[in-house]
Amino acid sequence: MNIRYLFPLILILAGACGGKLTQEERAKLHEGMATQDIRRVTDAELQEAALSLAGEIVRDVERIDKFLLNKTRIDSLAAARGVVVYPLRPDSSPRGETEKQLIEAYMAAAASGTAADNLQKLGTDSMLFTRPVYLLHPDGSQELSHAIGIRLSTRSIVLSMPQP
Repeated sequence: MNIRYLFPLILILAGACGGKLTQEERAKLHEGMATQDIRRVTDAELQEAALSLAGEIVRDVERIDKFLLNKTRIDSLAAARGVVVYPLRPDSSPRGETEKQLIEAYMAAAASGTAADNLQKLGTDSMLFTRPVYLLHPDGSQELSHAIGIRLSTRSIVLSMPQP
């Protein structure tokens, strides 16, 4: 087939397809294009966004079940947010050295009551946010029940940031 006949044929076929998108399809297309943009994010901005995102997620987790016993609902929340939520318990073996050190620190802080949320960088592509959950005894002392661990990918953190 001659090339000069091919171009008009392609134009006719393209016009016949309609090429119209619904408003919803257009919005999804633009949203998908926005996730492909290259953004320069400083470490401070990344940490701030990670703390904000993790704070929202941990509030949702605490509303559902702060002891993380309702695994089905916790897992569905984590999947919807693109994160991993899991307990770090003193009586179970930790997943890594960072988790082990965090549990030890939270157990030591139980006596003084000075434990707070923590954010640690894990490798180059994720962060771990932890919040301790203590059991209060009648004598006023507290004991570490577990820590709520939320593993956040750098991608999910960046996507949670408002677009400039």
